[in-house]
Amino acid sequence: MVDRGTLPNSTDVIVVGGGIMGTSIAFFLSAQTDLDVTLVEKDGIATGSTGDSSAILRHHYGDQTIYSKMAWWSHQFYRNFNEETGEVIAHIDNPLVRFGRENTDPGNYAKAGYETLQSLNIPVTKHESEKLPDRYSMIADVESFDFGISDDAAGYSDGSDAANGFARAAQQNGVTVVTGVGAETIKVEEDSIVGVKTEEGDIECDTVVVAAGSWTPRLGEKLGVDIPITTTREQILILDPPEAYKAKYPSLVPTTALPGGNWYIRPDFGDGILVATHHTDEEVNPDHYDGNPDEEIILELTEQISNMIPELKEAGLRGKYCGVYSTTPDHDFILDQAGPEGCYFACGFSGHGFKHGPAIGKIMTDLVVEGTTDMVDVDFFSLDRFEGSPHGHGKAVDDV
Repeated sequence: MVDRGTLPNSTDVIVVGGGIMGTSIAFFLSAQTDLDVTLVEKDGIATGSTGDSSAILRHHYGDQTIYSKMAWWSHQFYRNFNEETGEVIAHIDNPLVRFGRENTDPGNYAKAGYETLQSLNIPVTKHESEKLPDRYSMIADVESFDFGISDDAAGYSDGSDAANGFARAAQQNGVTVVTGVGAETIKVEEDSIVGVKTEEGDIECDTVVVAAGSWTPRLGEKLGVDIPITTTREQILILDPPEAYKAKYPSLVPTTALPGGNWYIRPDFGDGILVATHHTDEEVNPDHYDGNPDEEIILELTEQISNMIPELKEAGLRGKYCGVYSTTPDHDFILDQAGPEGCYFACGFSGHGFKHGPAIGKIMTDLVVEGTTDMVDVDFFSLDRFEGSPHGHGKAVDDV
């Protein structure tokens, strides 16, 4: 757990939000600068989307090299989290596979990712159709696919574990972490940040980094900054496979989603199998939404996974919950300075942010200190891409 700090009267930088992004940003600011940093979180560390995250660590993003590079850099950081931060987090290797058919959009996307990962020297394998039944014998009719692209170095972690690890490491570096205190308003004078009004008083500062997930647009609106994020509800089940299944398939399942589907699976800690919806577009209020999956969704998901993996038909239901995505129109991130001088936003992670957490911390630190970064072409993530088109870069290619 993270010790709750005392709200200071002043600080150099305030980070708003205690999820994986806010805690990573606070850690990198403290590790790479001499700035006095304070993180404020209205609830507890990782109590929002981060705590509900499936925490998949993949690198396959079709031809989007920018994401593959960020994901690989971040995954190496997660793999060496103890050496980098002094904290220990959960991490399990589990290759991700994308199945494809020739001359289809999902197939072309899968092959583009294969070529991208090859070009970046990230471990990847193409399994032809005749090899699939031996490799993925638990999946029914797997030979109906022409190939499978395996992101061989993929894995998964635990969102709460990682965010709390970052927060504790940041505290060791001198960051003040204040939980249970919401940021109400960002204070501005002469178009420059001068502080933050919280539920327990004002803090003077000249820089604010807002990484508050679904709550980010509310703070942006008060500054006249339009953040095009919608909050969507996703539903998650944890299955308990039969003992015979676990004995037959020790790795349980690959991390995967069938082409055209709006759900995915991965193994879970403790010999479970996580099954979750993905981009259902059910908009909700992040403060008030049903945290229990709908009965019809439970029946639908269990039927679909039974069709995909017949030997899971008798699987039990170990757990169920709901979480939210903070989604941009193009499913691409927003990493930018916007509004008053000294105001930065890191948001809109659209259900695929956790894997990039360390890179986001580094990028936002670079933006605060240098105004740019050499890690990526940060213009890709600029907020002003929505000025020319409300759809930004356009409809997301990766729907699964």
